Parts: sequence; C-alpha cells; structure tokens
Amino acid sequence: MRIPVRARSGLVVISSIWLAPGLVWAESQASVAVPATGYLSQLVGGLVLVLLAIVVLAWFLRRVPGVATPGQGVIQVLAVRAIGARERLMLIQVGSEQILIAATAMGVTPLHRLTQPIELPADAPGDFAELLKRFKHGKRPE
Repeated sequence: MRIPVRARSGLVVISSIWLAPGLVWAESQASVAVPATGYLSQLVGGLVLVLLAIVVLAWFLRRVPGVATPGQGVIQVLAVRAIGARERLMLIQVGSEQILIAATAMGVTPLHRLTQPIELPADAPGDFAELLKRFKHGKRPE
C-alpha cells in the first residue's frame, strides 16, 4: 500500500509530537532561563556603550576649536529675549559694534545699530553653564 506524500508528512509531524513531548518541554524550560541573563547583560552593555559614547563626544567637542564654544570670538550673543513662539530679539556684538536683530521663522532682520554699546551687568544671567555654576555655589539668579 502506498501512502500519499501529504499523509506521510502529517504522520511524521504527529509522531514527533507524540514521541517527544517531554523533550520539547525540557528545551523550552532551559531556553527561558539562559537568555534572560544574556538579555540583561546585553542591555547593560548597550547602556554602558551609549553613556561612553556621550562622554567621548562631549570630550571631543570640547577639544575641537570653534565647535562647542559659541559666544567666544569675534561674534558674541549678548542677550536673547523671546517675543513669541518662534520670534526672538537678539543683541549681537561684532568687534566693538552692537546690533539688535530679530530672528523669526522667516529669517533674520537687523533692527538697530547701537551707537553707544550697552554694558551688561556682571551678575546678569548668561548661558546655561554660568547658571549651573551659580546654582552649584548657592547663588540664585534674580
């Protein structure tokens, strides 16, 4: 008697399930415990790599001149005032000349060239790094 191919493949699957249910159960139990530790070590390793990449990138940006030092050099932003969601007034100093500009979503427009430069007070809040130093030393900005 000849058994069709479809029936033979079905018999093989049924016999393998019927003969080795304990083997399948044992493999599934062992595979749950081992990958959990592997997954945890992979997760911690990935986190360490991301933190290391952040530290290396920060170090690199401090070492490369002109990349992470805005406000130092010929052009300095002295003050910024938000006047809308995307609109800002900025006081820019180029050399000894100060210019008031408007920065909007449509572009940048010079508004006024100051004939007499404005001197900012020494305790005026500056960039984020200066504010962070003040909070560390216990001085709160006004």
